[in-house]
Amino acid sequence: MKMQHLRTNRLSIFAQFLLVSMGASSALAAEAEWELRRDRDGIQVYTADVEGSPHDAVRSVTVVSGVPLSAMVALIDDAEACPEWADRCAESYIVERVSEHEAYIYTHNDMPFPIRDRDVVAHMQWSQDPESLVVELNSRSVSGKLEEVDGRLRLTDVQVQWRFEPLDDGSVRVSNQAHVDPGSSLPGWVTNILLVDTPFETMRGFVSAVRAPEYLDADPGFIINP
Repeated sequence: MKMQHLRTNRLSIFAQFLLVSMGASSALAAEAEWELRRDRDGIQVYTADVEGSPHDAVRSVTVVSGVPLSAMVALIDDAEACPEWADRCAESYIVERVSEHEAYIYTHNDMPFPIRDRDVVAHMQWSQDPESLVVELNSRSVSGKLEEVDGRLRLTDVQVQWRFEPLDDGSVRVSNQAHVDPGSSLPGWVTNILLVDTPFETMRGFVSAVRAPEYLDADPGFIINP
């Protein structure tokens, strides 16, 4: 597994990075009434109603110790590694790299039989608060970047956010929120998998994969560790 991260002047890249992230907002950050659906192995999974949508949002949370922010960013930025840790991720790659902190990513999700596989092209942007050092990745589906693939349903309404919050004891609170329109009605058992099992297994995979040496030693170039 290979990562290609350009190393440039840290201060100039970080300044550009802040300009990109200023004023960014996400519906996922809005206050919501979260219902705890699973609490196991230090990972909590919540769901919440989303105003104006028949589909719930999902949020998974855990706390990770001994891992720098840069490693967490490097893992998610390594798109091709997605199938190794993210549940139901069958394939992922960079469609277009705009800059170190911005890219368009294609992801193919394997769905349980007999449900048709889904895929999505998403615009991903990293940001970091210069004072709290909280890191966020905001991702939203886009259209027109890549031709549709036969046999897969292209999703057009997807929002995903990763958040890495440094804590006073040196650990990091990791959270992932998502709101997805699945593109068609799904059986209740599939919905339950997507809202509980998939985010739980994805977070568990993240916690395991992020400790690999290639990520612990990585330097994305635009992240400041506490």
